[in-house]
Amino acid sequence: MSVYTPVNSLQLEQFFSTYSLGKVTDFEGIRDGIENTNYFVTTTRGRFVLTLFESLTADDLPPFMDLMTHLGKSEIACPRPLPDRQANPLRILIDKPAALFNRLAGAAVTSPSIAHCRQIGLHLARLHNSTQAYVFPIKNSRGLDWCQRVFTEIGPALCPADRALIGDELRVQRQNSTNLLPRGVIHADLFRDNVLFVDGRLSGLLDFYSACTDALLLDIAITANDWCCDNGAVNPDKFAALLSAYETLRPLEPMERQRWPLMLRAAALRFWLSRLQHRLHPRPGEITQQKDPLVFRELLEQHRGQASVISPRPATWPSCFRPAADNRRRTDSGDSEYDTDCTVSS
Repeated sequence: MSVYTPVNSLQLEQFFSTYSLGKVTDFEGIRDGIENTNYFVTTTRGRFVLTLFESLTADDLPPFMDLMTHLGKSEIACPRPLPDRQANPLRILIDKPAALFNRLAGAAVTSPSIAHCRQIGLHLARLHNSTQAYVFPIKNSRGLDWCQRVFTEIGPALCPADRALIGDELRVQRQNSTNLLPRGVIHADLFRDNVLFVDGRLSGLLDFYSACTDALLLDIAITANDWCCDNGAVNPDKFAALLSAYETLRPLEPMERQRWPLMLRAAALRFWLSRLQHRLHPRPGEITQQKDPLVFRELLEQHRGQASVISPRPATWPSCFRPAADNRRRTDSGDSEYDTDCTVSS
């Protein structure tokens, strides 16, 4: 949520004058994330989050506003769009669509514990269950076709080893359709920086602008790849905690268990490509955040080295996540370095 569009105090005061939320007393840009411009804003009547949408248009946004309103009514802890005096949840600020939200208490965790993983699994299942009858018109725009387009775009800038790995994974994924898996509304970006905790308890799910209708298993895989890996290495206990908590509310179907290893690979590939694209074609911004693509390259290789499926019994899940052989060498500083660290050619 880097600041691509700077906003000054006068512009903020004029924007807030159309709401019944008091006068602006303080504001600051939010540094996390990479898609939209976000500010914390404090007024005489409370604390809010202002979002200026950098890619989505005013026509694109109503389904997302409606989804967050629906989730709030379903008691899912997420930001609620706040209407202006004319009941409009969207306005224009500096030629960008903009919206105000209540600011949720809490902070993101950088090193999730097993207890954190249990909570995120439970809340992800609640999210999926609460939208089973909800019709969301947005399809996944970052599926395999998107992965192929990005690979075609950035492939010439990658080293031969990376091009070979991505090309082979795309081939495998194309051979394994997900069309018969249970589908519904997925968050599609439930990383650690999009979840808040207060005193160890989950207090909010953020950033629903990647939400779409797709396989529910994909959402679990995207989430687990971030929450259940320590410095790029699979943590079997965290995977087991997240999955067992999820299944207390929504048991997985046999086909989902069978497809789990491939879905983990698909999720790792999607975010490796996304981060490579951001690194090779960065967007200008006042505050920007570049995330390391190598994390997902390493994760994809680990998942490709495993052939297990989820056992029907949670107690045996950890055996499904034995890391593949470690291809790292240790440096004098104690840090790990990969022999295949050749993401972008010079």
